[in-house]
Amino acid sequence: MRCLGKFVALPLYEKMLFMEALLFSYAAKVLLLVLPFKYCQKFVSNDKCKRTELDVRVLKQIKKAVYRTNWLAFWDNKCLVMSLASRWMLQRRRIPSHISLGVAFDENKNLIAHAWISANEFDVIEKGGDYHELYQF
Repeated sequence: MRCLGKFVALPLYEKMLFMEALLFSYAAKVLLLVLPFKYCQKFVSNDKCKRTELDVRVLKQIKKAVYRTNWLAFWDNKCLVMSLASRWMLQRRRIPSHISLGVAFDENKNLIAHAWISANEFDVIEKGGDYHELYQF
C-alpha cells in the first residue's frame, strides 16, 4: 500500500516514465526468454540514434525510472534486462548509447557476469565494480 502511495505522489511525467520502463523491462525479459541473444541485439540496435546534444536531466530521469521498476522484477539477470529496457527508452529519444557486457570474479573465485549501459559518458545502468569488458554493442 505504501508503494502505491509513492506512485500516486509522483508527477505525471515520472509516472509515464515508470510505466514505460516497466513495459520495456517485461518486454526485454520476454525477448531474452524467447530468442537467442544474438537475435535480441538486433532489436536494440543503435542505428537511428543521432542526437548530439544530450540533456543529463533526461538521462537521470530514465535511470531513476528503470531502477524504480527493478523491485518488480522476479528474475535473476536484472542488469541485462534493465540495460535493454534503458536502451529502448534512449532509442525513443534518439540518444545514442553503448551496452557493455563484462565479467569479474567474486571473493570465492566465482565468475560474475554484468551488463551496463552508458550514454555520452553517463552511466544509466552502472558498471558497479571491476568488470572486465568482453563485448560492447
